[in-house]
Amino acid sequence: MRVLCAGFYRNLNLGHPGSPTRAVLEAELREAGARRVVSVGANGTALIEAEEPEEVFRASIAALEKMAGYRGAVMVRTFSLLASIVDRKPFGGRGDGQLYRETFTFFDGGKPLCVPLPWTNGRGDVDIIDVSDGVALGVTRWTGSGPGSPGAEIERLTGAITTTRTRGTIERLVTLGRAW
Repeated sequence: MRVLCAGFYRNLNLGHPGSPTRAVLEAELREAGARRVVSVGANGTALIEAEEPEEVFRASIAALEKMAGYRGAVMVRTFSLLASIVDRKPFGGRGDGQLYRETFTFFDGGKPLCVPLPWTNGRGDVDIIDVSDGVALGVTRWTGSGPGSPGAEIERLTGAITTTRTRGTIERLVTLGRAW
């Protein structure tokens, strides 16, 4: 049975040094066994339909290292999980005058996040509002010299590997998946 899943590559920016082009990424995913593939944006986000999506994404890492010099990781989540999060509209009413972005941080490994939610870091530039199934929902603010980094906070608190996407990227991905 084919499953619809998304992969979120860490530190992959399509067309930049050490990263593949969109065409190469999509071709490698097809070569690894994906039936359908679409890359969303330039930040290493892809939606695939495959019988073994996690294996497809893992196989792509080795191929991308050979072809483009990419050295990284990929977090894989089911489309149904992402759609259910988007449908909950979890960010409603959390914005303020310093809001920079609403984010989804994907993480694998590490220890459990043991802070009460919602949680705000010491600088006040990151709120983590919800965590489940390896997805931390966050709100970042622009304070001082730049915006907060929910990925850095999750890595610090758990030791996990992370990659972060904006709410807009995830909403576009869910819209594309629903059109399939």
